[in-house]
Amino acid sequence: MNEDLENPSVAELKRSGMPPKQVLAEMKRRGMTSQEMIDAWSPKPPVSSRVGSRSLRRRVVIAMYGTYLLIALGLQLSFVASARWMTAGLGVLAVVAIAGATLSNGWLGRRTYVNAPQLEDRELDERLVQIKNQAYRTAYKIITPSVLVAGPLAYLLLSIEPGSHGIAHAVLIYGFIALLVTTLPTAVMAWREPDPEPEIEPIPA
Repeated sequence: MNEDLENPSVAELKRSGMPPKQVLAEMKRRGMTSQEMIDAWSPKPPVSSRVGSRSLRRRVVIAMYGTYLLIALGLQLSFVASARWMTAGLGVLAVVAIAGATLSNGWLGRRTYVNAPQLEDRELDERLVQIKNQAYRTAYKIITPSVLVAGPLAYLLLSIEPGSHGIAHAVLIYGFIALLVTTLPTAVMAWREPDPEPEIEPIPA
């Protein structure tokens, strides 16, 4: 207890108005590592357990990848669109798809245990670390063949359709690969994790 009073936390030192250089010197005096200094200086919010039901998470995952397919479909239709109403419809489709992709990515990217692939191991318990590693292995098995197919496919499309059409198709293919690389481990966890256990309210005495 006395030791806690003699060694206030870094947050308390900052609130007391101590200059940053002195706070840094105090952290070095305590023998803190570089990572401990970073964590103490800018503490991260706790990992939330509000992840929604499994069915909700699966719908979000489907929406995230489905909206990308909508974007690809809209781009393909734009090459053949001639009527003004069709062009306007494709514009609306693009806005809806981009909004859906942004919302689904933002929801899955929150600091929850479902987003464990984006969190450090020290922030997770042993079970979540194991599930995180399993999600990475599953994602690797999906991404590796996708990359092997994407290169030749993009080259083939560029050969068949030289110019803007071929380039647009190649960009879509590599964009989808980039989406998989950055989101698939989290999507795997969101898809697999069971419904969270209901919180048990304490019985009043």
